[in-house]
Amino acid sequence: MVDWGRQRWHRMWRGGLRPGSPGALLFALACVIMATGLRMLLGLLSHDSMVFAPYYSATLMAALVGGVGAGSFAAGLGGIAGYWLFVLPEWRVAPDTTQQLTSLVLYGISSGVIIAATESHRRLLQQLRSAESMRELLNYEFAHRIRNILANVQAILRQSLGEHKDVLEIVNARIAALGATHDLLVKSKSRATLIRDILTCEFMPYGLWRFELSGEPVECPAAVAVALGLILHELTTNAVKYGALSRQDGRVSIVWRREGRQLYLEWVERGGPEPTEPAGSGFGTRLLHSCLKPLGGSAQLRFEPSGLKCSLSLCLPEPSGSGTRDDASPPLPAQTGAPIAP
Repeated sequence: MVDWGRQRWHRMWRGGLRPGSPGALLFALACVIMATGLRMLLGLLSHDSMVFAPYYSATLMAALVGGVGAGSFAAGLGGIAGYWLFVLPEWRVAPDTTQQLTSLVLYGISSGVIIAATESHRRLLQQLRSAESMRELLNYEFAHRIRNILANVQAILRQSLGEHKDVLEIVNARIAALGATHDLLVKSKSRATLIRDILTCEFMPYGLWRFELSGEPVECPAAVAVALGLILHELTTNAVKYGALSRQDGRVSIVWRREGRQLYLEWVERGGPEPTEPAGSGFGTRLLHSCLKPLGGSAQLRFEPSGLKCSLSLCLPEPSGSGTRDDASPPLPAQTGAPIAP
């Protein structure tokens, strides 16, 4: 019951009530009743309490939730209640018409200012919500078009690389990883997403229980999210084919931390076959360095007997307001070759 009431209040406070509706007027009445009860309590504590003080809050709440009509109703009803219940009894004991009339006039003027300011706030809030709804609609439309473009690219690749099944499979998987990262950015309703969400999205198909994730909440702007999505896809694919994830008991540990604008990430594999350092630099290695270069980052690969270890570092872009673009995707290399490990 308490949870239902809390949820109901949250929806009503965020969405408001239709101005002039019975619900808005009932809410205004409830605000005045609570203000009257508060005024009675204050009267018990001190007879010098201002008569109309609690009704300002009632007018404000009614106007915020129910609009001008509810606010005006609460102000009028509060004025009547305050005058009838508190002003007249005091006036009979100690008549002071000038003071009481002045207090009533000040209450009316102040209530009018509160209602006007609140209505301005409501209109501005409605405009912001409309703009937010339009932005979300455009984001989803943009994401839909990106998925269509990626699907067309995959169709072209299938036609062009039909005789090269291995290359087609690798490139299609990378395009799918790129699309998944863009979907994450859209679902986050912002131009940034948490690094843990990027990792979870990439590791989900292989069983999250095989991955140990440790790090503070770090938001990655679009450029960093896309780069990390591609890098983590390469590392995961390599681990599935040649590393720890190629065995049932293999595990991968990922630890990250942020120091100022610098982000550090450590990828450690264990429980897989002993890796062999490749003789040359394959496509996966070149992709890794190409994604990090625009972000001022670097990568270090260590082929240890216990498994592959990869240390990444990159510089998080400045916030958008500083003039630095953080929504550009890093350029992708055009070379082809072998994955990170043979």
